[in-house]
Amino acid sequence: MTGFGEGLYNPTDAVINWARKNSLWPFFFGLSCCFVEEATAWGPRYDIARFGSEVFRGSPRQADVLIVSGTMFKKIAPVALRLYEQMSDPKWVISMGSCSNSGGMYDVYSVVQGSDQILPVDVYIPGCPPRPEAVFEGLMLLQKKIAAGEKPTRPVLHLPGGSQGGREDFLIDGLTKSRDTRGPGYAGIPIRGTAATEPLFAGSRAEVMWTPPAPGLTLTPAQEALAADLAGRFGDDVRLADATPVPGDMPTYVVAPARIAEVLAHLKGEAPTRFERLEDLTAIDETARRTPVDHQATAVYTLTSLSAATMVRLTCRLPSRDAGLPTVTGVWPCANWYEREAAEMFGLRFDGHPDPRRLLTHRDWTGHPLRKDYEGRATNMPAFTRADCDRLEPVDAAEILGKRAAEGDYLLNFGPHHYATHGIIRFVMALRGERIKALGIDIGYHHRGVEKIGERQTWHQFIPYTDRVDYLSGIANNLSYVTAVEHLAGIEVPPRAAYARVMLAELFRLSNHLMYFGTFLQDLGMMSPIFYALREREMVLDIIETVTGGRLHPAWLRLGGLAADLPEGWKEQVDAFVKIFPTRLKEYHGGVTKNPIVRARTRGVGGISGREAIDWGITGPNLRAAGVAWDRRKAMPYGAYADFDFDVPTRENGDCYDRYLVRMDEMRQSLRIIEQATAKMPGGRYLAADSRYCLPQKAEALGDIESLIHHFVGVTRGPRLPSGMAYAATEAPRGEQGYCVVSDGGCHAYRMRIRTPGFANVQALPLLIEGLSIADAVAVLASYDYILPDIDR
Repeated sequence: MTGFGEGLYNPTDAVINWARKNSLWPFFFGLSCCFVEEATAWGPRYDIARFGSEVFRGSPRQADVLIVSGTMFKKIAPVALRLYEQMSDPKWVISMGSCSNSGGMYDVYSVVQGSDQILPVDVYIPGCPPRPEAVFEGLMLLQKKIAAGEKPTRPVLHLPGGSQGGREDFLIDGLTKSRDTRGPGYAGIPIRGTAATEPLFAGSRAEVMWTPPAPGLTLTPAQEALAADLAGRFGDDVRLADATPVPGDMPTYVVAPARIAEVLAHLKGEAPTRFERLEDLTAIDETARRTPVDHQATAVYTLTSLSAATMVRLTCRLPSRDAGLPTVTGVWPCANWYEREAAEMFGLRFDGHPDPRRLLTHRDWTGHPLRKDYEGRATNMPAFTRADCDRLEPVDAAEILGKRAAEGDYLLNFGPHHYATHGIIRFVMALRGERIKALGIDIGYHHRGVEKIGERQTWHQFIPYTDRVDYLSGIANNLSYVTAVEHLAGIEVPPRAAYARVMLAELFRLSNHLMYFGTFLQDLGMMSPIFYALREREMVLDIIETVTGGRLHPAWLRLGGLAADLPEGWKEQVDAFVKIFPTRLKEYHGGVTKNPIVRARTRGVGGISGREAIDWGITGPNLRAAGVAWDRRKAMPYGAYADFDFDVPTRENGDCYDRYLVRMDEMRQSLRIIEQATAKMPGGRYLAADSRYCLPQKAEALGDIESLIHHFVGVTRGPRLPSGMAYAATEAPRGEQGYCVVSDGGCHAYRMRIRTPGFANVQALPLLIEGLSIADAVAVLASYDYILPDIDR
């Protein structure tokens, strides 16, 4: 009788399964790079509607498939679990990308080693990131799973028995949870620390390898005048650094900690060379130096003079890692977040700081992650558990705003996962009606410890991590990092490689701005532009894939050059795009720029003056939209940019409309640069011949044993760089991205500091948004073009 009854339901099981598998409603939980490729699957080239999954939902209560795309961070994990719990049955979970599957390349203190540590995953999509086609493969696997194994009629009719939905067997801590970082499907490769890599790299010959000292610095007359001015004003409390090695990238001063605020104020407003912008503020834990020093920590202040196109560095040597310094928020308001970060990561105190709370990690986080004695690897920590989710629940909205919460009649959470937040960031608004009286920002949901990772990867191994610092800018990220390391080591890049770097960096600028164009207008309510933008963006990515073999994260630059020479056919593909794209730009302007609704939503909304933008450390198109004609490619050229003819677009009002126009103009200028690079591409080597630091060209490694030995040493142990410090910044698509690399004479960085444009840019958002309506705030966020891994690192 039971068999007969079960057979009776087979036809209805088949019908229900057929309907469900062909009408999946995905709820995206986009965390990192993978979500960009997931979103691209909705574009015109790929058309996810063919798979019955085009009904993309923004609420878990309206969805039946949770797609977790990207890195599962410990700070966002409780949010993911709560959203899953809000989904109605039946429901399924797809994990997209190696970071979601297993933590991927981010075996670091802030990352959960796989979404399945807290969610029951039905389908894993491998890749870093997977291509858009992989999303379809994951959906088809889920469709097969639904059709083959589910018996939904009985649950639908509220009868006992049957089955529907995905897995419900959460992994159990200490029993079924895997601490194997290889991830699902990779059981055939060695576990870290066994056959592939010796633990602690015992027996490395790096220590006996000689390396020349880092290039030195000869002061210019203006720099000598500044040194004399500081000596006359502050005496022995400010002196040029004289300990070996002296940094060769810019003048570096040692300042008495008690006088740092006074010195910075003098440099900003009174010195012979005025340094208008605080470029960066960070710290170094000195307790693990190969040669011990007489202080435990160093605070580092990097300043930029926009008027003289030069830089200076100030350092404060501190007796302990919890020593105090006076806050400099009274000199530059942007110092607020920088000081909070340094206090949180190193344990320093900034006396008089207006808001000394943790910034990136949760309120209840323990320890200071960038201290040398803090455990860096998640796999050396206890497994992430339900109890951890409970402990790291997002704090109350009123706590984020503090005393300012009382300025509104009620509070609104906007994020951390919202269509208009452009990533996982939490805004808290104190509202009076629709008017925003106060705005609080909670960041760190995308913090994946990349600076800590930089202290354990060799100089070459770290390159793939740079792609992911801003996952829409690819090779432009590589360029910032390798430029800093090349400055430290004195590496000269061959002309062909320098030109190719410029061409590829500008292609990624186009890719980024096209995505900006589409999402900006989508947030204003225009749906069509994103599909046109994705069409052209795919053409750009086709070129990048032809040249590098990758799309979002080519990791194609190397110290001293490129991973390979430009392939056959690259020029024809670029020329074809250069011929087509100006017409497409005209189409964009014709449909959008003079649109009265776009103008009404953006003109005069979210404006900022040039002076305010400089004080807050804002860079890139957002700065130039405020009337400041500063572009590092022009003002302080790096690479081959000095050889190119292009203009620096600016506007005057600093509002949403001007930020849009500057980026539209920049696409035209990028096209000019790409056209020049294609026409003037030099011949010759694509990698520097300095095998002490650079890998040999592939033909050389395959042709003679000495080059092969250099290649083997370079990719296993990594090059040994001279001791020293170097900072280099580039004009990345969103603004100035800088790397400060500190070497202790080893094969990896002693300190890896990344100065990102978004960190400073986003800190200024309350200045632009307070006083506006919620709808106008959405327009400001859309026009601002930030990305979370860049902010949180």
